[in-house]
Parts: sequence; C-alpha cells; structure tokens
Amino acid sequence: MKEILFYTLHKPLYQALLLLLVTIPILLLSSPKNADSAWLIAGFCYQAFIVLNIVAQWFSVNQWQYFFYSISFSIAYILVIAVIMPILIKLLKLEGAGESAMAFLFIIYHPVGLLIVMFAKWIYFKIM
Repeated sequence: MKEILFYTLHKPLYQALLLLLVTIPILLLSSPKNADSAWLIAGFCYQAFIVLNIVAQWFSVNQWQYFFYSISFSIAYILVIAVIMPILIKLLKLEGAGESAMAFLFIIYHPVGLLIVMFAKWIYFKIM
C-alpha cells in the first residue's frame, strides 16, 4: 500500500488530479466571502501542487523528463482551474469580478524550483 501511494504521488499527472479534486471541497468548506478569496484559496492549492511536485522530483530517475512533464501538467492545471473557478464562483454566488488569478503568477517559480532540486541532486551525487 505504501509503495502504491508513493508511486502514485510521484507522477505529476496524479499530483495535479489530486490537488484539483481537493480544491473543490476546500473551496466549498471554507465558504469564501468573495471571488478574490476563492481565487486565493485555489492559488494556495496550486502552490501545494508545486511544492509536492518539487519534492517528488528528488526521487525521480529521469530528471529532465520529470521536469518537462511537471511543467506541462502545471500549465494544464492552470487551464483546468481557469474553467472550474468561474463555474464555482457562479454556483457559490460570490461577489466580485471573478477574474482575480494573481496567485497563479507563482508558476514562474515552478521551473526554478525544479532546476534547483536537479542541481542539488547533481551536487549530492557528485560528492557521494
């Protein structure tokens, strides 16, 4: 069971799906007061995806393949959340423009974090 969980959470596709599916209940349970708060909560879930993804990269065998898969699923995550959030904002009848996605600018740090982990892993194996 532990191996299955590790194997599943190691893949960027499953990380993205897990956190997309977790975003909806978190939004419903937190009951944000306006659309900006809802986007902020969704942005925090996206940042959790990035952190999980960067940590999981340390254990990957094919560094560059994992890097490009991660970036691809990160972009796909944002595209999917761009469709889901306006629907949720309308369903929850939240006030506001419903277009505040500034929390997703965090995507610019995703490749940097992945590259830092790749560099740290390279140094670690060069020293050992």
